[in-house]
Amino acid sequence: MNILLLALNAKYIHSSLALRSIKAYCEEYINSIELLETTINNNENEIIKEIYKVSPDVLGISCYIWNMSFIKILIPTLKKILPQMTIILGGPEVSYQSQELLTILNVDFIMEGEGEETWQEYLDYRFKNHKSLSEIDGLVYKQGTVINKNRARTPLNLEYLPFVYDNLTGLEHKIIYYEASRGCPFNCQYCLSSIQSGVRFVPVDRVKEHLHYFCDNRVKQVKFVDRTFNANKKYALALWHYIIAHDNGYTNFHFEIAAELIDEEMITLLKGARKGLIQFEIGVQSTNPKVLATIKRKMPYEEISKIVLQIKALANIHQHLDLIAGLPFEDYTSFKNSFNDVIALRPEQFQLGFLKVLKGSGLRKNAAAYGLVYKQEPPYEILYTDALSYNEILRLHSIEEMLERYYNSERFKTSLEYLFTCFESPFSFFEALALYWEQKGYDLIQHNKMSYTLKLCEFCLTCSQINPELIKEFLRFDYLKHEHLKEIPTELQTLDSSSYKEADNSLLKNDDFINIRAPHLIALSTRQRHKITHIEHFKYHLYKAYTTGIYEEVAVLKEPCSILFDYASQNTKCILLS
Repeated sequence: MNILLLALNAKYIHSSLALRSIKAYCEEYINSIELLETTINNNENEIIKEIYKVSPDVLGISCYIWNMSFIKILIPTLKKILPQMTIILGGPEVSYQSQELLTILNVDFIMEGEGEETWQEYLDYRFKNHKSLSEIDGLVYKQGTVINKNRARTPLNLEYLPFVYDNLTGLEHKIIYYEASRGCPFNCQYCLSSIQSGVRFVPVDRVKEHLHYFCDNRVKQVKFVDRTFNANKKYALALWHYIIAHDNGYTNFHFEIAAELIDEEMITLLKGARKGLIQFEIGVQSTNPKVLATIKRKMPYEEISKIVLQIKALANIHQHLDLIAGLPFEDYTSFKNSFNDVIALRPEQFQLGFLKVLKGSGLRKNAAAYGLVYKQEPPYEILYTDALSYNEILRLHSIEEMLERYYNSERFKTSLEYLFTCFESPFSFFEALALYWEQKGYDLIQHNKMSYTLKLCEFCLTCSQINPELIKEFLRFDYLKHEHLKEIPTELQTLDSSSYKEADNSLLKNDDFINIRAPHLIALSTRQRHKITHIEHFKYHLYKAYTTGIYEEVAVLKEPCSILFDYASQNTKCILLS
């Protein structure tokens, strides 16, 4: 008896929680079950070879929108080289229209819904002759030319959900996914979590044991996959309190939350968290009330923005905010407003995503009524709607790329703050930048870190409303904030740095100066100080803008300043010299 569970992840750093959960649940068969994790970026022949080397009796494949097209390519070859092997598909991508899929794909079974108990009962049937196929809930299968669909699987009592990380070998450089609940209290029409009502929880004491294990093993990040972690206030408070109280100074915990469910008691508790301990992902999706009502996710943006700003004021929690382009009734102007509303909150990460019209979702069922036109194959991404043309969708894709490279990289913070003041809105800036990149063909080639800086400078010099000297200085400042650069490219220079060289060298030799401005460097030799510092001179007082956030004043007042960039620690320090 040889069972192989295959995960085709989107990236190397991802790991499959679902297949680990199935293996752990089928405890009696655990020594006969092997996991094979690879990615959709790997060579097809290499993946087939790995499966052939195992030659399992049963192959289970976890199916999602990001890997289904690849799976369809693998199946015919696998059936030819391993004709006796039973192939079972499971996961959200095959849990809807499964009977139709069985007529198209040369596989033996499809398991709909949650798979732990279905796999347990199937293996009992296969290897112990327990039950019959017709008695296994959640199973869809062929008998000759007839396709049978058994009754739906009752959702699992999470008290019996096994812990899957007793052994962390092989996961050292991957994200650890963890599940404390299943289900969602909301009914968002773009999401599959809306199909089943209610939320089920793993007993809180068991979760605490697992969190203790992660901390003891110094796991870098634990990403909770719960759709709305704070759906139950008492539950969320108990686990956040435990995480804060047992912080190991290293592990980070990621939660997807509903901002409108955060209250003062939660804010007070979160205030005590170490910076970097907790990060939140918040799905705003749109700030247009009509759009939110249509997707059945009514949430007052004013309340959400208030909570996001309260969390931001704590200065210890990383926030990731999401928007979805292509929702019903969201035209280009409406999306522009949503974009500007969200970026005004200055989240650490701002994700501009595109609607996936998923099988089984409310939007899929009502796609014609809303004029949603989407790709036929997974991931079923939106092409256009009654409100948003294909050309506008293409433009938003280009804007998303600029947002990712310049905003989400966090390498252009001061430059962007200044540039936002030069355009009608942040959206208008990214829109103009995206158009410039396409006109120049820069979207067709790869760029390194310096190239992104120089291309942005090049764009800015074409805009009459941008002070050319000032943007060069902001870009220079931002680059030095992240990279120890001794030679400044001529494109970013605004003054003759060679005239300051002798004075800068004298400062780094001066122990009295070092003792006052950078005392942690006092024990180092002059040569060592040179290696981990850089002194840069500016025509404008960038330090004032950097520390106060007031960019308009800096833009009109030509007040010079000198800054020591200290690279002694992971986070570069900026020390004002004059």
